[in-house]
Amino acid sequence: MATGKYWLRDQGVINLPSTTVCGFNAMIRTLFTGLLLTMSAICYAGGQPADGELRIRMSDLESLSADFEQTVYAAEGDIVQQASGHMLAARPGRVRWNTDAPFEQLIVTNGKTLWLYDPDLEQVTIKPFDADLGKTPAVLFIGDLEALEDSYSVSLEEEGTSALFTLLPNKADSLYEKVTLRFEGLSPVTMALWDTLGQKTDIHFDNLQRNPPWTVDQFMFIPPEGVDIIGDE
Repeated sequence: MATGKYWLRDQGVINLPSTTVCGFNAMIRTLFTGLLLTMSAICYAGGQPADGELRIRMSDLESLSADFEQTVYAAEGDIVQQASGHMLAARPGRVRWNTDAPFEQLIVTNGKTLWLYDPDLEQVTIKPFDADLGKTPAVLFIGDLEALEDSYSVSLEEEGTSALFTLLPNKADSLYEKVTLRFEGLSPVTMALWDTLGQKTDIHFDNLQRNPPWTVDQFMFIPPEGVDIIGDE
């Protein structure tokens, strides 16, 4: 299937283009799961705490940068979208998600405002940032993870240095049926999201840096002169 551009909107919440994730389309429907803040009182099957293992991997994480490759699969298993680019996230609530291929697109949030810039369309969409973990799993990268236990049940599987965290939504209106995040040692290497229509999004991270330097300006966006602006400036 040919790759094309389209925006996803539902329940009044603007989501990422399918060529970016979200996940996490997500999130930021896919952006980005469970890295910058600590969790509390989360248990997994068997009654053992999973939060301790995740906390070990996140405890000193203030910022994160990585290259990413994203593949979206239809419910039948066919590839719907493929994209690649670079992401930067910082506590609290800041994300810069830059897609290079097949189309250049930029998503930026400072935790309050979300900018979605499409150079080809010469268009910027500006919306309030929605940090609802049930609707936007990518917020787990940079949101308040104390709220995570209200949105998801978490389980953990370990094999050697690999740890797979599985998040299942507690709320019926969640956009996702399941979210997984795999760590190798202290580094997140893959993220996968299954939506309620059976579509799966895989994200692979490479060249990952923990706690890279960043500036406030990297999480702001000034629309170029002449572009169409949709939403609130």
